[in-house]
Amino acid sequence: MRKKSWLTGLFLVILSSITIIVRMYYVNYMMSEVNINEDIYNAAKVSIGTDGLGAVFAEGFRMQSLYIGNLYLAFLIFGNFTVAGVYLNILYQLLTVLLVYIAIRSVTNRYVGLAGSVILAILPIYVNTLSKVTMQNMLICIAVLTGTVAVLMIQWIYRRHTAKKNDPAQIVTDRADINEKNEAPEPDMDMEPVRDTSMKEIHYDDLEDNKVQYIENPLPVPKRREHKEMDYAFETAVSDDYDIKDLDGKDFYDIE
Repeated sequence: MRKKSWLTGLFLVILSSITIIVRMYYVNYMMSEVNINEDIYNAAKVSIGTDGLGAVFAEGFRMQSLYIGNLYLAFLIFGNFTVAGVYLNILYQLLTVLLVYIAIRSVTNRYVGLAGSVILAILPIYVNTLSKVTMQNMLICIAVLTGTVAVLMIQWIYRRHTAKKNDPAQIVTDRADINEKNEAPEPDMDMEPVRDTSMKEIHYDDLEDNKVQYIENPLPVPKRREHKEMDYAFETAVSDDYDIKDLDGKDFYDIE
């Protein structure tokens, strides 16, 4: 589990680095001009000239009001609406790429998710939208966020349903329900034959049949040792090397 988490974190860092490097290269070397929406520009200037963020949402919450609020916060950092709009688009695109990776990884695997999000990160048509300070990138990011949340919710419900279905306790309960449904009806007691409850005579032969019958050991065992006896050939006294004396009437302590 730790290895998979470490690998996912590494992929997120790689995606973020590729996305930012490609966009910074486009901004510094390939982007010639910035096109800012006139309505958004005028609304942002009006909000700055009055009460700041309070004036943005004075008429209620709208998508344009949300974008102008984000643009106003970026303006406070960079001090220019066009520069703030470009870097705000970079932020939206970075979030979109990461959300695409999460959505694809949850459906397939992390490697397919990495490949799909890298393609989106370097897609020229998508990168060229940085020069347009409009709500387009914000709307794309919100749409991808909604889709990712929906995919994760569906996956969570599916996994929970699968885990509940594979739960041993649930399986036992389901089997009990099935057995209860398929159980045969109880027989009528009036029609049931009378069982023989009398004592039966026990025979010795019946008990012998139930005894344990041991088998011969199939394993190899060493050969049994043959007992050898050693004796003296008294009948060949001529060639014997021992002196034989008559020991009758003596005990073993009187042997000379």
